Amino acid sequence: MNYSEHALDRTNRLTTPLAGMPDAFGVEVRKRRYVQAVLSALAHRFGYEQIDIPLIERATSFSEEVVGRSPWPEWNERGCFYVEVPDYANSYNTKPETTSALLVPEGTVSVTRWLGSQLIADPGFVFPVKLFYVTPCFRNELVDQLSEGKRRQFTQFGLEVLGAEAGNADVEAIHLIAESLREFGVAADAIRVRVGDVTVFNRLVELSGLSAEGAISVKESLDGIAECKAGKDALRWPALIDDIARVLEKEETPRPWAAVWHELAAAGDSAAVVQRLDDPVATERLTELRELARVLAALGVRVDLDVCVVRSHEYYTGIAFEIDVISADRTHVEVGGGGRYDRLVGHFAPRGARHRIPSTGFAFGLERLIPVLESQGLLDPDRSCAPRGVSLCTASAERLLIGRPDPAGYLKVAGAAAPARAEGVRVDTYLGDPSPERWREYASARGIPHTEPLLDVEDPTGEDRCNPAPGHP
Repeated sequence: MNYSEHALDRTNRLTTPLAGMPDAFGVEVRKRRYVQAVLSALAHRFGYEQIDIPLIERATSFSEEVVGRSPWPEWNERGCFYVEVPDYANSYNTKPETTSALLVPEGTVSVTRWLGSQLIADPGFVFPVKLFYVTPCFRNELVDQLSEGKRRQFTQFGLEVLGAEAGNADVEAIHLIAESLREFGVAADAIRVRVGDVTVFNRLVELSGLSAEGAISVKESLDGIAECKAGKDALRWPALIDDIARVLEKEETPRPWAAVWHELAAAGDSAAVVQRLDDPVATERLTELRELARVLAALGVRVDLDVCVVRSHEYYTGIAFEIDVISADRTHVEVGGGGRYDRLVGHFAPRGARHRIPSTGFAFGLERLIPVLESQGLLDPDRSCAPRGVSLCTASAERLLIGRPDPAGYLKVAGAAAPARAEGVRVDTYLGDPSPERWREYASARGIPHTEPLLDVEDPTGEDRCNPAPGHP
């Protein structure tokens, strides 16, 4: 399609929207609203609160100092829509001050900026905080590469857990991204989550002596290779391996480490390549990833380990994951994805506050998700499209379940919460410090009326042990 403005006559220039920013009308809008409603209702049932973020943010929030040199794949500073906002004081006739800003290209940075503002207003802010957002995003994609799934304006649904350490918080994020698809009717055996870890990648960069610039190039190539292995445009795999080889040659990487990178890029089982290195840091992370996969399998989520899944978000610090939908005739690769970012919030934290606030989350682009659901027949007109309603009470959930901070503890509370959530009851699973003082503080801050500690063995009586939270009858 020719998106050139010069190809449009005057009439078409007046009536045609900018390339990559199409109009939507009628059933197309209703489908989008339905998908938003289903995802939002699910998040509410798990105890997440919605946040609305501005469409315009200060440009400094997306500076290299904050998001790094590669905040998402194929990053280029010119890929953002920058604006100069005139700040008039008390008259439009005076010369205004100006603020450099941009249209938001994604939601996570805005969420972390918001959290920084909360820490300034309330130094005793209670963690963790669970939230989600639905927001338009804007990226100045190359017009010759635009498609139905790749636009310059798109809608992002994101979910974040802020202030919770790795482990059960990562389990919940991945559990919820899979549960989101199941909520629409996608079969459990059609859902695959591919998980890697940026820590492993960074360790290999350190050991092989790659520069920051070289690491970004290799990371983006590995990201592409991960997609090839998953079933997306597999013919480009050899070219991506060659791209890595050229970077290693330019960097004069020692031959043994160049061989490791080549084997990693070419291998079907990348985790086995890393395991053979017998490096204590990488081995420890692989062990933790396998434990993560085991816990998620118990929750009915298929996880494939692939250390090539590094997602080119430089602010990621731990796990990175992408979710696919596999059907009989094709594989929909990277329907959504996410990861852990433990240092991003610190850029917005007030002086004197803790600067490492562990966080994790995921996002869907609705323009990418909706065609997948349509291909599965899950948005057909004869299907019931009536998601459960959202409560308007002030509490973030009706019940708070507290388990031990280990995989067995999470599985126990997830199992206990499932029947109530299936009935539309909003049940939060606590992911913070499990001391009674902390979870009671959390319940009080979120307005959750009932708490249920599940920290010990099963109650032989089988009785429900719901206790009122402080300040509630």
